[in-house]
Amino acid sequence: MFRGLTPSLQNEIVRYIANLKTEESVERNVIKAINFLLGKERFIGRDAMNIG
Repeated sequence: MFRGLTPSLQNEIVRYIANLKTEESVERNVIKAINFLLGKERFIGRDAMNIG
């Protein structure tokens, strides 16, 4: 699913997570990113996607 994103969106997600300060925020946002890729919730200001 991640590989199906445009390179710029891949970079945006990676940069966002890499710049988080605490392990808790990384864990929480990785879960949000996964749910975003599954089309279940918003992430980084974007609506959920459904990438097949």
